[in-house]
Amino acid sequence: MDSRFGLTGNEPATSWFHLGSDLPARQVDAVTDAPRLADVNLGSRNQTILMVGTIEPRKGHTQMLDALDQLWQREVACTLVIAGRQGWRVESFIDRLNKHPQAGKRLLWFPDINDSQLAQLYAGLDGLVMASEAEGFGLPLIEAAQYGMPLFVRDLPVFREVAGEHASYFIANNGLELAPQLDEWLSKLISGTAPASQAIKSLTWSASAERLKGLIERFEVTSTRS
Repeated sequence: MDSRFGLTGNEPATSWFHLGSDLPARQVDAVTDAPRLADVNLGSRNQTILMVGTIEPRKGHTQMLDALDQLWQREVACTLVIAGRQGWRVESFIDRLNKHPQAGKRLLWFPDINDSQLAQLYAGLDGLVMASEAEGFGLPLIEAAQYGMPLFVRDLPVFREVAGEHASYFIANNGLELAPQLDEWLSKLISGTAPASQAIKSLTWSASAERLKGLIERFEVTSTRS
């Protein structure tokens, strides 16, 4: 049984494969219901940053908004766009999001967008933030990299694996600790000195599926020989 299923002692054999992305890398089709970037307060010193993913506790939205509240009090020009549906156990955050003084101004939430709309955000905004406290991969990283968006991400091993030296990393336990690091990254966006992300390697979903298929086939061959 151990040899058939690749078991070593009490531990099963494990492997991995990278996820893919098929968002259009250069041309973005115009769609009438896309989030209108004209609604975002764009300006020469107003950096507009993006968070992508379902709103849930581990994604770090609360800490990021705490940090931005610190910066907004100091009149730092920054707009946050959140693209993602409401998840679980975030009722208080959603209430805060909807009632926030900057809602509809420097704080925009798009809970239901399609791939074309998401591509428009990747193509038009200044940088991507991933504040997740735990992730299995981090798909928005490679999606954003297709558009060359600078990345500001929590210092997690999986993000290091995916983005390497092509991202800016932060370590913070709360919004107060995050605020100065975010402010420094925003300054780098303005000066054009934030690390570029174009060199991050990505796969299409077809190529990703082929890698998964290869892993399954290897398992099947091992099982057959056992």
